[in-house]
Amino acid sequence: MTMRRYAVAAFLAVAGGCAVAVAFSPTPKCAVPILRSKLSRAIAPGVLPAHGGLSTALPSLPTALSTAASSISRAILPPSTSSLSKVIRLFVLILASAMTISSTLRNRILYPGIVSDASRSEPLPPGPRGCPFIGKPFFVGSKSFGSGDFYRRISAKLGNPRIWKYYFMGQPFAVLSGKELKYVLNKEFDEVTSSGVDLMGGGLMPMKSLLFERDRARHSFLRRLVGKSMTSSKVSEAVPTLQVAAEVQVSKMLKGGPDKKVAMAKICNDYTLDVAWRQILGLDLPEDEIPKFEHAVEQWATGIMTIRILFRVAVKSSPGYRAMKFVEEKIKNKISQLERDGPDSSTLSGMLFATDDEDVSRKLTREETIDNALILIFAGSETSASTLTNSLLFLGLHPDAWDKLVDEQLKMKERHGDMLTKQNLDDECPYLEAVIKESMRMRAISGGIPRKAIKTLVVDGKQIPEGWLIDPSPLLTHELDPKTSEEAGAHVDAVTGFNPERWLKEETKPSEDYMPFGAGPRFCLGYNLALAEMKVFLAVLARKISYSLDKKENIEWKGGMSVIAKPADGVLVRVTAAGEET
Repeated sequence: MTMRRYAVAAFLAVAGGCAVAVAFSPTPKCAVPILRSKLSRAIAPGVLPAHGGLSTALPSLPTALSTAASSISRAILPPSTSSLSKVIRLFVLILASAMTISSTLRNRILYPGIVSDASRSEPLPPGPRGCPFIGKPFFVGSKSFGSGDFYRRISAKLGNPRIWKYYFMGQPFAVLSGKELKYVLNKEFDEVTSSGVDLMGGGLMPMKSLLFERDRARHSFLRRLVGKSMTSSKVSEAVPTLQVAAEVQVSKMLKGGPDKKVAMAKICNDYTLDVAWRQILGLDLPEDEIPKFEHAVEQWATGIMTIRILFRVAVKSSPGYRAMKFVEEKIKNKISQLERDGPDSSTLSGMLFATDDEDVSRKLTREETIDNALILIFAGSETSASTLTNSLLFLGLHPDAWDKLVDEQLKMKERHGDMLTKQNLDDECPYLEAVIKESMRMRAISGGIPRKAIKTLVVDGKQIPEGWLIDPSPLLTHELDPKTSEEAGAHVDAVTGFNPERWLKEETKPSEDYMPFGAGPRFCLGYNLALAEMKVFLAVLARKISYSLDKKENIEWKGGMSVIAKPADGVLVRVTAAGEET
């Protein structure tokens, strides 16, 4: 404790004492002679001024002190205030004195929850607290990087530790990255659990999905049955549908001619939503229904993180809730059709008719099927669309990389014709895969559903107390990878960082910390479908179009909250058919 803190505490204590004397005296003036008398007796020899001696100093010093004390007390507790007001003011004053002296008490009051486990000797992680009671706004991005820049800035200020903390709205968070994050994610169900139910229950997220299941056995059951709809063979069957969806978007791009600017973010979003209704749900939507479905999904997804929904204010009358119910009704109708007509090649059908290998009589309930279909639409559409958008930005900034991608696809087309297959894309397109991996490395998921510590954990010499939330950061995991890290974040800069070739050599590949799809028991179940979806889209574009960016300098990113950072202009481009000048 510093001398300054002692001085402030002493002043507050004296002020409090003076205020007590004045506040509860029938006549405030009577406190003055009493205080003067007590001070006169208490002053020891040697502390008085040398000039004038005891006889002159003793009467004057108590008078001055008592006058000052009376002034302080009157300022704090004006005579006109009520007794209740005086009591409240005194309580606040005494509390302020105690908080000034005790940092522990101060932290408990201003930042409730940031308390270490007294049974452990390890310290808490380093990190900022931010404003009292509110903390740090973790969702703030920046124009220079986009969503997730909060984590980058705080991490850099702390020296880039693999574990650090921040505080937000009454809850402490421990941010983890790298092998430390993998270690904790592999503790799922034993020492950590999903906080999704606590944070999002009663909102717009489907709670019967495996994403929110906390019971180990039940989660394992859901994962087995939902996973049967997204095996490698099932995804292979889906590739023709994915190709049709991609070619629809190419037609839209070329429709306006070479002078029209096309927002690739909108194209990529429409493509992933097209995949959602064509492949995931297996719907046969007429032309006029497609925009309605896509708008409903967007409105639902956007509504999930609005203030109204987060604070559970009239959820059922919100636009997001109505949109979710619209999509849900489409799923219910499709399930009824499947039950009547039998299975088809859709992901929804795969879930509906899946049986458990451990007990063939066990199947997903109707509600579980609906909720897991909703999660696949929500989780898959946003992340795949953002990654594809960023890929097209990076490729547009690096025409040589685009040319290599085009060359690889034209050679494969010569060997196998126009039809794409999963096997050919996986086995004969290393550069295509490198482009996607590099895009996910440079702009990873900025966060995820936090985990909650069931018991106190010790990670890298720091304790994460029971009840704390754990904020997983694939973004920092990628940025701090020692195999790719460069000064000033050059390795994640849109212009200087994009280098698909790093994935083609073992010595330059990112380390095993690379984790775009998570880790542990909740590793992304739909990664097979997501990768195929992105490969098909970029392969089709490389074969059928040429494009040039409208803006190649001073790239700006959206500063708001999103799962993955997005370019601010939506990646505006001019498009021509392959072989024509852009």
